[in-house]
Amino acid sequence: VPGAAPVARAPYRLAPSGMKDLSEQLKELSDKGFIRPSSSP
Repeated sequence: VPGAAPVARAPYRLAPSGMKDLSEQLKELSDKGFIRPSSSP
């Protein structure tokens, strides 16, 4: 949307076990090529 500002919010908090699960899922998706690191400035 032209002229729209990004939403300023704190990151969603996760318990350590949830963060571990999320990290594993992100690594798996990255290894398979479904996602990649952001290249935005």
